[in-house]
Amino acid sequence: MTRLFLFAALSLSLVLPAHAGSGASIAYVDMQKVLEDSKLGQRLQEQLRKEFESQAKELAIEEREINQLQQELDRDKPLMSNDQLKKKEKEIQDRIAAYQKKAMPVQQELMKAQQEKGREIVAPARKAVDAVAKKKKLGMVVERGMSGLLFVDADFDITQAVIEQLDSTTK
Repeated sequence: MTRLFLFAALSLSLVLPAHAGSGASIAYVDMQKVLEDSKLGQRLQEQLRKEFESQAKELAIEEREINQLQQELDRDKPLMSNDQLKKKEKEIQDRIAAYQKKAMPVQQELMKAQQEKGREIVAPARKAVDAVAKKKKLGMVVERGMSGLLFVDADFDITQAVIEQLDSTTK
């Protein structure tokens, strides 16, 4: 981690003086915000939501039922015999195990779909960053969440310009 930070600092110290005389400047972009706020990103998120909505509803129902069983157990525990208590706890544990078995493939499928949809927006987003950087004559654009980047003045933020560029070039 410190090596990465030192490398970034060294790289910036070498690049910045070279660009200072040319009038080039540095900006940053919050790519997560671009992915969430751009029309393309929102459309891809909506596709994911529609694709996994029914499965998510089923899992939510099952989760509520398990929570309800747990609350009933907590409420009735003092009145139950040891055998009744063990039976109810086993029932809840079996439901939890079945829920996890059902949820795991859905989560994996969702992560895979998110990665695929993410790839659909990365290339156009990078092109939008390039276009904005060229238009603003920037020498460097860094990612807001970049490791080691602790503070950047908001005046250097080109996120909204990138979103607008991306929206204008995608449907």
